[in-house]
Amino acid sequence: MPSIEKRGEKSFRLIVEVGTKGKRKKERKPIRIEDPALLKSKRKLRAYLEEEWYKFKAEIEAGAYIKPEKRTFNMFVTDWESKYALDHLDDKTIETYEYIMGKEIKPWFGDMYLEDIQPIHILNFLDEYKKQNENISSSSIHARYRIIRDILGKAADWKIIKENPALSVKRPKQEYREYEIYTEEEIQYIFELLDQYAPLRNRVFIKFAFTGGFRRGELLAIDESDLLFDTNQVRVDESLQYTKKHGYTFKEPKNKSFRTIALPSEVMNEAALLLRETRKNRMRLGELWIGYEKDPSKLLLFGSDYGKPQYPTSPNTWWQRFTKRHKIKPARLHDMRHTHATMLINQIGKVPGLNIKAVSERLGHANVQTTLNIYTHSNNEADVLVADAIGNMLYSEHLKSGTN
Repeated sequence: MPSIEKRGEKSFRLIVEVGTKGKRKKERKPIRIEDPALLKSKRKLRAYLEEEWYKFKAEIEAGAYIKPEKRTFNMFVTDWESKYALDHLDDKTIETYEYIMGKEIKPWFGDMYLEDIQPIHILNFLDEYKKQNENISSSSIHARYRIIRDILGKAADWKIIKENPALSVKRPKQEYREYEIYTEEEIQYIFELLDQYAPLRNRVFIKFAFTGGFRRGELLAIDESDLLFDTNQVRVDESLQYTKKHGYTFKEPKNKSFRTIALPSEVMNEAALLLRETRKNRMRLGELWIGYEKDPSKLLLFGSDYGKPQYPTSPNTWWQRFTKRHKIKPARLHDMRHTHATMLINQIGKVPGLNIKAVSERLGHANVQTTLNIYTHSNNEADVLVADAIGNMLYSEHLKSGTN
């Protein structure tokens, strides 16, 4: 039966006994009632307090209860990591949070009691960060604000502090970086250079990026089972991630955007050639072949020479060197995705069945609004039409006659 003590006119204390027989102890939680309607009705008050008692008991039994004692920021971060972050954030996000907190946020807020952190302290931290990093991007400033806001927000949700002080700090303005867009003529020239000078693996990787609009992690996760040569399609069901703690792991694509993307037949033919070469290389190396340690049978299309996953930044490093060597307009790999999206949007109204919803689904966005927000500056049949349109744009008769 719920054990509830009255401590004052509006104050009560919930008491729950925990532990095994002979080693039991009592956990206590103060409750303050401010609702006049509850204070006027003994029946409603009792029902409310009993409900809170059962919630309190469930938290204790689940190991989720945090005592409302004076806690420093560092003490709370330990609870935040074990009771929230590990279950709700992916490994890469946790690694990023830990790096920023360990280097900058913990040294500033670490020994402060949570209840003593005020909006001015957060403002001072952000101002000092900007002073020490004169050319820092607005996204970096915003990232630090977001981490502080999210952590203190959990402290407020768990009733350790009354409210989140970060909510009283104006969100730092975030200036989104303009992305580079390649023209159709520039892409055709790039493809000619790739055909002449790029190794097969790099050549196919860049062409996949331009013609499929994949995210980098999605490209690096493509294995032989994802290549549907009968229909010239590629299945996206994983994304490669690397963290120092866990090494290479394959996770769900962003926003759980499982999808199948149709590509131009010319690009898929080159992918088939790359896959054959990769299989031959595996046979030639024999026991020297490493592959993916957690699943040796996994044959990656864009794996390293010994079959291991590529380090996520490796393709971008190669691309930057390639653009410099051939005096191509430099851009990030992700800008190829932006280029792809822009080409598709420009074809709306020209390609039958192509609309903003088909573009959004092809890109793997969570919803159409995301696509509109980024690029305001489907069905399988529509997707095939999209691939045909891209093939017509990038593989003109002149280009086809000049390459094998």
